[in-house]
Amino acid sequence: MSIHEKRKLELGKWKQTLLRGLLICAGSLTILLPAWLPNRPGAPLERGTVELMQSALLAASTVVMIGAMAHSGQRRAVCRVLALILAAAVIGELEDFISGIMKWPFPDLWMIGALLGAALITIIRHRRVMLRFFETIGHHAGAGFIAAALLIIYVFNRVIGTSQFWKATLGDSFSKEIPQICKSYLELLACYFILVGTLGLAITLGRREELD
Repeated sequence: MSIHEKRKLELGKWKQTLLRGLLICAGSLTILLPAWLPNRPGAPLERGTVELMQSALLAASTVVMIGAMAHSGQRRAVCRVLALILAAAVIGELEDFISGIMKWPFPDLWMIGALLGAALITIIRHRRVMLRFFETIGHHAGAGFIAAALLIIYVFNRVIGTSQFWKATLGDSFSKEIPQICKSYLELLACYFILVGTLGLAITLGRREELD
């Protein structure tokens, strides 16, 4: 390969990387769409829209992982476990919308328990494959996005989503709706990162010749 061809190939990879970065940033901005909606009747509309978008992103992630199962070879069990965990997350988000906003009863606990139970059984039955996956998860595309999503949900959101933080920040201007709205938007961003990470994992797991 000539020097000119090498430079052309490197430039093409650089353009692809830049394009992917721009698309991810554009997606991160797009998830703020509910904030641009008319503020009537207020926070419940915004929260309801955000909760539905969270469920949609997690549902899309579940579908992506299910689709990767057919091309994952020995890693089929890994895709099944991830799909079951993502499906449980979808049920949890639907529960937040149906029970938390619509105030309708929703039997989510037994559904989540059944999905996580099936995931645990799959892990036990295919423990060697799962152990190998977790040992090399840092090498998989998308793992960083999923790690960032977990940090947002379980670390950053624990501060930004608290009333104490906003009371100290806003003082007399504090409104009890602000922490919940901010928490919902942060969770929405995390769900988007999970979708991006899931796409990366699905592509990597689908490359059977590299993983078998």
